[in-house]
Amino acid sequence: FATQFAARGWTVIATTRRPAEATALNALAKARPNVTVEPLDITSADSVAALAARYRDRRIDVLVNNAALLERPAAQQFGQLDFALFEKSFAVNATGPIRVTQAFADNVARSRRKTVFTLSSAAASVQLVSAPAVYYEYRASKAALNMLMHNLAIDLKPRGITVLIVNPGLVDTRGIMNRKPGDPIPEEFAPVMPAIESGQLKLMTTTESVPGMLALLDRATPEPSGQFVNFDGTPLPW
Repeated sequence: FATQFAARGWTVIATTRRPAEATALNALAKARPNVTVEPLDITSADSVAALAARYRDRRIDVLVNNAALLERPAAQQFGQLDFALFEKSFAVNATGPIRVTQAFADNVARSRRKTVFTLSSAAASVQLVSAPAVYYEYRASKAALNMLMHNLAIDLKPRGITVLIVNPGLVDTRGIMNRKPGDPIPEEFAPVMPAIESGQLKLMTTTESVPGMLALLDRATPEPSGQFVNFDGTPLPW
């Protein structure tokens, strides 16, 4: 997202918990004067408030909520549920995005595009849930995110703000597609690897997913705000 927005000439405020470790993001900011890297922990009220104070007078056309926590599947299956992980998952996947949006809603309302763009997951859909019955914490927290953003769309409609809830698809952010024989499989992907290898689930690169979401963003309108859609704009069941 940061790369594509920057290439358009947009001013990009890119946030990360640990800026010193964000090598690729820092390289982008060095190459692109329209990119600024800021520290932000969306689970911290103080961190969010500090960033909101720094940008109090800035208009924000598009607010992208992109943080997510998946964690290890062993702690997300019945009989072995890690209840501390429920709290952590909800803090990152549900509470964090609504906290950030509340803090920057005035910035968005003063802009031209007036858009809140939130990345959810097909795992949030009750109707689409299928075996294996894992990822309890992730699925529940993403479903909560959808409800929060749907409520938000109703609340922000009088201010002309459009809220998009988007499934980016199964994006290969961990390099699974480039895995060589014998390379370890990231633990959080282990339960779905048989479906990926059989072709039942299709992995996408970021260069396939993000352009689709940018096209969706470009044609976004206030109606119907709060709809849950796939990265290509196809409506998804709740």
